Amino acid sequence: MAGGLNRLPEMEVTAVIVISRGLARSVRALARKCISGRPRGPAPPVVFESRAGTLTACVRTADAILVHATPTRGGDGVLVVPMAVLDAVEGAGDDPVELAAAGAIRGEARWIDRGGPRTHLFEAVLPGTKHRPPDPPGEWHPAPSELLAALDECGRTTAREPCRYALTRVQVRGMAGQVVGTDGRTALIWDGLALPFTPDVLVPAVPVFGCRELTREAAVRVGRTPTEMVVAAGSWRVHLPVDTDGRFPDLASVMPRAAGTVAGIDDRDAAELLAALPGLLGADAEHHPVTLDLAGGVVVRARDGATGEVHEVRMLRSPATGPPVRVAVNRRVLARALALGCVTVRVSTPDRPVAFEGRNKTLVVAALDPDLAVAPETTAAATPHPQLPERRTTVRHETNEHPPAPPDPPAADPPDLLTAAEELRAAVADTLVKAGRLVAAVKAGRRHQKVLSQVWSNLKALNLGPGGGP
Repeated sequence: MAGGLNRLPEMEVTAVIVISRGLARSVRALARKCISGRPRGPAPPVVFESRAGTLTACVRTADAILVHATPTRGGDGVLVVPMAVLDAVEGAGDDPVELAAAGAIRGEARWIDRGGPRTHLFEAVLPGTKHRPPDPPGEWHPAPSELLAALDECGRTTAREPCRYALTRVQVRGMAGQVVGTDGRTALIWDGLALPFTPDVLVPAVPVFGCRELTREAAVRVGRTPTEMVVAAGSWRVHLPVDTDGRFPDLASVMPRAAGTVAGIDDRDAAELLAALPGLLGADAEHHPVTLDLAGGVVVRARDGATGEVHEVRMLRSPATGPPVRVAVNRRVLARALALGCVTVRVSTPDRPVAFEGRNKTLVVAALDPDLAVAPETTAAATPHPQLPERRTTVRHETNEHPPAPPDPPAADPPDLLTAAEELRAAVADTLVKAGRLVAAVKAGRRHQKVLSQVWSNLKALNLGPGGGP
């Protein structure tokens, strides 16, 4: 290796590119996020092109093209290096790294680390037409910073494996101003986005839009080329190829249409529930079910499948309107809905999808088997989550002036009201049955009296005497 280092300066240097160690780290990290699903095959090479005072770094994956462009004082040149070179030279600072190529494919990286010189030999890739960085769109349009979060969160909701529909893609609905992602069981619809194009396009779901290198940038732009949708944040841009062959499902058909039952989960209740969900019973069960019981209020209930023990979390500040309903959902999806701020719950029937709505976003989830819904039990109140009462009291002291004692009685109100309603319903039903029997008896009595009157009239008409003759 040392001999190789000595020979390199004697060869003709064909290109020299200077980058920072921080840029090497960022390019490598973001390139790994430009892949939908698990990485397959070797890592793609990195193209560094210095031209007309601009240094461009470019990585092409199977799902996207990552580009970073910054001003440079260096001369023109192109280097195509293996991704492993960035792994070798990356660091926490912005110290310079010199990448030099001699001959056709011989390359060397030089930098300073902890006060001492470092070198790394590599085999460069011969530049070709396929390595040329893509041109930016002819026209850029400002976009809301929420577009990055929408692409990231909707991308997380997509399927990991191809299927009949293009569920591995994100749908960007230009005219509607929406970004949509679904895996067939859960769908996230993010709206309120002003987009500069009208058609609906399908693009790969890549997690790069959640990286801090992009999210910390204030200026977000979007543009179109004939074959791509391009999103830019600061010096970075991501080229997403448009899928013109895929079909996307119609999510409008699964949205709850009937008024049904609506609940609003208070932000403090949502925070407490997020903390309690991991400790609720049945976390290891298939589909991780919990029950949403909406009956004037909100109760989250979980059961241990082996012992039958039930835990309840009562949302004391969260009202519900509409017919009482119990629906089973995946607790992980419930936690995600709350984390997204989707705290308005809409349920039509226990076997239909449940919608969690928040500001500019709606998470729609498929309800689990209604048989998984847990009914209230008398023992459930005796086994509350041990941390919930203390946590609720702390929240009240911080957020209002009421003493902690008065709010305690309403904790028993939801089951009492529900029991009273059930007793009243049963009493009314029993009264209706008895009333029906009484009416039937009265009608039968009237008919009997009419028959007796008719017989008596006939006997009188015969004018029978005591001896039986006329």
